[in-house]
Amino acid sequence: MSTVFLEIARVHWARYPAMEPQDFAKLAYQSTFGPAHMVQSPDKVLAALLEEHKKAGTEPIPPEPIGNGLCRLHITRALSALWELPLIGRMFTQTMGAAEGTAAELSETLEQLAALPVPGLEGYLTAWRREGCPPVHHSEAFRRAYRPHYRVLRQDYARFLPALVPIDRLSREHYTAYLRLPRPGDQLPGERASAYLRRHGVRPFLVAADGRCGSGKTGFSSIVERLIPGRKRTVHMDDFYLPWEKRALDWMETPAGNMNLERLRREILLPVRSGKPMAYLPVLSGAPVPDEYGNPIEIDPDDVELILVEGTYSQHPSLAGYYDYKIFLTCEREEQTRRLQAREGDYYPTFDRVWRTLEERYFAACGTEKAADLVVDTTGFFDGT
Repeated sequence: MSTVFLEIARVHWARYPAMEPQDFAKLAYQSTFGPAHMVQSPDKVLAALLEEHKKAGTEPIPPEPIGNGLCRLHITRALSALWELPLIGRMFTQTMGAAEGTAAELSETLEQLAALPVPGLEGYLTAWRREGCPPVHHSEAFRRAYRPHYRVLRQDYARFLPALVPIDRLSREHYTAYLRLPRPGDQLPGERASAYLRRHGVRPFLVAADGRCGSGKTGFSSIVERLIPGRKRTVHMDDFYLPWEKRALDWMETPAGNMNLERLRREILLPVRSGKPMAYLPVLSGAPVPDEYGNPIEIDPDDVELILVEGTYSQHPSLAGYYDYKIFLTCEREEQTRRLQAREGDYYPTFDRVWRTLEERYFAACGTEKAADLVVDTTGFFDGT
């Protein structure tokens, strides 16, 4: 039996020595079921967050892992009520809906807790089990000592919060600009809606997520799609590899020498600026060749508010000026190696020797990390603990 939760409980006990048996039970319950018992409408979730924000302390507190990829995100006045709280509300609602814990998992977690020498813990857990382990509040002692204001969230959601806030702001600004437009009577006869919006300075906004392999770029793009309101499309750099026969002889010595950056600029970035529909062919899996027999990926600017370009080389200097926001993801070398070994399996030695080396040359030559608007270190973001 894994003792991961036992170590988490010990960390919390050291941080909160006033914990009583019911606080340990609450920690175990949240680790297993997340916030599933707090089913609320989005409006009630946001109203409760705004109320807690008023009562909370001023000092920021980092997310606290509680196991199973979950954490407690503390609500403090260091958070912006305007931008961060609605986003946290959506994170909370999604975490509620995804809870999959079982009674058997809770039982195993409680067996780990029994190893802690907490006065009265064994008797409390015995009685709590007899009641069927219902949801439990923090003890009065814990409340008096620590004045807890937090939400249980997916750990990757909480830790990506600083990267999601600017994108959420762009989304809101886009919607506000749309509401301020003159009404359709101002539209010229035969004018496309996208041209009309562009004429008034409203277009889909562009975000790029570049960074080291294994740092979580693809996962981040899926989180953006789930949590940022409005209509979104993700463009993957994997669909813009340069076919082998079109690469220069010294392509490995050229930053992004394996990428068709001009095609990305021509088929995605320039059309966004001009309000024209976009269409591009995805690359066949396992070979840098466009799938000419497949269906092209089409994006109509009338149907999208955010385009996220995800992948290494997306912020190459020849492209960087087209984006409204640039995020660079990184992680510690040891953590990166562990992730890549798990992802690539037997191919890892080759991947490390060739592709990770080429990436690092690109970052060094182009200053990608320093040129980004925000750098996010994802070390520890995806740990199950």
